[in-house]
This record gives sequence, C-alpha cells and structure tokens, in this order.
Amino acid sequence: MNSPSHLEVREGADINLYNQILIPLYGADIRDSVVQYGLSLAETYDAALHVLYIQDEERTEVESDQVTKQEEWDAAAVIEPVVDQAHSLGLNVIPAVDSGHSPGVIREYAEENDIDLLVHQKPTQTRLARILRRDVSSHIIQNISLPVLTIPDMDPSDPVGELSTSQFTDILVPTDGYDEASVAFKHGLQIAKRYDATLHGLFIISEQSYSSRPGFTWEEVTDSWEQRGTRLLEDITEKAATLDVPVRTTLSFGQPQQEILKYTEVTDIDLVTMGTRGLTGIRRLLQGSVAAQVIEEADYPVLTINRRTAELKKHPYTFLRKTNQNRKSRIY
Repeated sequence: MNSPSHLEVREGADINLYNQILIPLYGADIRDSVVQYGLSLAETYDAALHVLYIQDEERTEVESDQVTKQEEWDAAAVIEPVVDQAHSLGLNVIPAVDSGHSPGVIREYAEENDIDLLVHQKPTQTRLARILRRDVSSHIIQNISLPVLTIPDMDPSDPVGELSTSQFTDILVPTDGYDEASVAFKHGLQIAKRYDATLHGLFIISEQSYSSRPGFTWEEVTDSWEQRGTRLLEDITEKAATLDVPVRTTLSFGQPQQEILKYTEVTDIDLVTMGTRGLTGIRRLLQGSVAAQVIEEADYPVLTINRRTAELKKHPYTFLRKTNQNRKSRIY
C-alpha cells in the first residue's frame, strides 16, 4: 500500500458522502441502535435507505413452499417497523429480502444497488471466537468494499433516538498515512463538516514502528516516526481548515488500540473513523486487528475502511463497482 505524505481530499463544503445506505437485518435479533443510526444518517444525508432482511441459510435449504411462505411472513414482521419509521421521516426506503451466506448476499446487493455505506451491528463474540469461526461481522468489516459503520448495542434512550437532533460532535481519526487511513480521514473530515463536529487527528508511535526498521536504534526510529506523524497531523490541520472544521491533533506513544480507546474516553469521542489492514491467518490470530479490537471495546460507533475499499482509488462518495446482472434480491 502507498504511504502518502499528504492526505488528498476533494474540496467542497457540503459533499453528500452517502446517497445509498444499507442496513442488513438477520432474523429476530435486531438491535434498535443499528436501526436508529441508519435512519438518522439517511435523514441527515437525504439518502435512500435500503433495509435488507437476510433469511437464515440453513433454513432456506429446505425445499418447501410452506417454509418459503413462512420465511416471507417472518421477513415482513421484521422489516415493516423499520419501513414505518423511515416513512415517518419522509425517507425513501427500499425493503428487500434475500437468502444465503450473509457476507456474499450483502456484497452482491451492495454492488447491484450502488450502496455507499453499510450500517452494521457490533460483533457479539470474543476476538478469538471471531478469528476461529469467521463470524459474519468480522468478515464484512475486513472484506466488503464499502465503508462499514459498526454500531454497538446502545441504550435506546441515548440521543440517537431523537432522529432529527442526533449528531456527532467529536470525531476521532487515527492515522498512519497509509491508504486505508487516508480514505478514513476523508470520511471523518466530511462527516465533521456535515455535523459541525470537531475533528481529532491522532498519530501513534508504537513498538511495531521499531520492528519495521531493523538495524536502527529506538531513538532513530522514534525520531523518524515523530517527523512523519508531525507532517501528517499538520496536513490534517490544513485540510480541516479548508472546510472550516475545528481540529485538534495529538501525537502519542503506546499500543494503538489502547491509545485510541484512552483518547476516546478522555475526550468524549462519539465516532471513530479508521482504516483496517485486513490481517488474516496466523498474523490476525497473534497480532489482532487494531480496528477489530477498538470495535470490540468501544461503546460508540466505529467507521472502518478496509484495504479493498481503499484500493478502489476513488473518493469515498464516487466508488465504482461492477454490476452483477445474474442475481437480484427480492424486493419486499
């Protein structure tokens, strides 16, 4: 991946990041916070809201008209309350039903419908369980070529329940200058502009920085990374100034996930936008993903940009995707 010295951002004071937002729903386990954030963002961005009910893969393998009919009734029972809420807000809502392996269903639906943002529920399993079992949420975060907003199970009485007034006030963008983080910064900056929020830039120097420069002393590596971090944070400040977005920047030392979580607690961050490298296999088992660990511990939304998304080499609101003409979801 490239490591740019500057973070490129298309100028514009009111860019509409998200025109098509997707909320996937599974069975009866629907978290109100996920729906509320999806509705609120669709309202804020005047976006079309896609509500996709995914039928259980094992159940739909049974060849029976009666089972299929029951599945349709189950889907209607889950989708209708969300559709009603969307209509009450004057939103354009597109309900759909599909079946199969969830990551594949979501990926193909997103490609067919030019989805710009996936609003997804936080994984409930431990990190080890996710690695070994490859749960749906982790697979989506790491592999689907979309920005993914992961929502924790929050108290319905939280401010996001009041859709017309919900907003982000402090947005954290941890950065290392690589493509994933650079695209995440673009999202964070534009969201901060839309919500009149303060943007927080964070650059972390860790022991991993030292291991990446064999043959150099810790002092030499630290000095090099401090210079790099200072340049990136200065660039964040400049880019934020072009959009009149208030900004705070911090350079810290420590383990990335710990520093991010500590910073969010001290400054009352209500949204983190960050890149994720998509580690797999033994590296993921031993090192873990910083983004995955932050999501696991966080009680606030986390917007992630993975390698596949960053490699599209497009601004986040103009992604180009291949259209799959061989398969269509059933519109409810």
